[in-house]
Amino acid sequence: MLNKNSLLIEFKKVSEKLFPNLAYESDIAQKTWDKISNQDNFKEKVELSKSSFLLPSWQNNLSNIFKVNKIETDYSVIAIDGSQIYPDRNISGAGCFLINIGGCSIKYSDKSEVKFYSEPKLFLTQKLIDKNEKISFSQDLVDFKREELELSRLLELSVENNIDLSLVDGTVIFWPLEGKVDEVKNFFLNLYINILNKFYEQNKLIAGVISFPKSRELVNLIKLGLCRFDYAECISCHRIYNDFPCKVVDSLIDSQVTKFFLPKNYRSTIFFSKSKIVDSYPEHLKPCFFYLNTEKEIIRVETFSWIVNDSSKLDFIASIALDQVEKGMGYPVVLAQAHEAAVVKGPDREFFYYLLQKEALEQSKRIFYSQKSLKKRGIAV
Repeated sequence: MLNKNSLLIEFKKVSEKLFPNLAYESDIAQKTWDKISNQDNFKEKVELSKSSFLLPSWQNNLSNIFKVNKIETDYSVIAIDGSQIYPDRNISGAGCFLINIGGCSIKYSDKSEVKFYSEPKLFLTQKLIDKNEKISFSQDLVDFKREELELSRLLELSVENNIDLSLVDGTVIFWPLEGKVDEVKNFFLNLYINILNKFYEQNKLIAGVISFPKSRELVNLIKLGLCRFDYAECISCHRIYNDFPCKVVDSLIDSQVTKFFLPKNYRSTIFFSKSKIVDSYPEHLKPCFFYLNTEKEIIRVETFSWIVNDSSKLDFIASIALDQVEKGMGYPVVLAQAHEAAVVKGPDREFFYYLLQKEALEQSKRIFYSQKSLKKRGIAV
């Protein structure tokens, strides 16, 4: 039980630091952004610098912004989300986990139509690692499997229902795979790339939407603009100096930077991620992104090279993203509905464990609960 009086005291201890005034940092960032946006050789500086932080590349000029027009035509959109029940380490004798794939598709026309999907999938823990003896089971594998199911189901439904745009909640850059062993990274990345390539082959548009993005690639460009060297040499700099002018903007995020230059209903230029994992994507599937000011908030929209190379496709995605945010009063309505269809709530979890226990009884098997698990279900005094 939470001790509310103690918590109140804890808040008082840090209250002055909870909401820092970033006016000074923002002022420096804005002036630096204005400088680098109009600096002819800044793109060359990015390419030649040896920085310890992630720097993007971009199309055309850094300062370019584009008006996003309201969509005037009928369109259809689909979103898929997922949730899971991980294997419970406090329960022995039941090596399985659940992934629930939920979705929503909406067609806007004279005869508008909404469909919902919710499809539970049960997996044996051992089956997930049988294909490679070098892979040991972890919760991450469940997350990676969920990603595969979300993408594959999104493709299937998009094709079956002739959907104009498929949306995912979050990034299309598979960051979590970066730090994994090669067996895990290669296995799942190949699965994802194969599915994404089918979107390409069938000319089905797909994009990821990130609400209130915490990314810092644009901040990192500002850090480079503040660098004391003509071309960044982070390792050498840290050996020589004890103070670093670039660190003054470390408290900022990209959504704060975009407010300097992005009016309502405008998008930024296209940026390309230089994350290590992106090196494994084929050229036409290289992830790219833009920021869009929807008035309610700045969102980050991620898609792929083959899409942004066609300006009509890019404009279509931006217009739908803007329309979905407006219809959802701040968050894309189709993504919100997909989340509701996918989420596994407390009563759902209890039903899952009830079925597990029922199946064990029917097979005259035993499930062993740890004392911790038993205490959670009924506390004795």
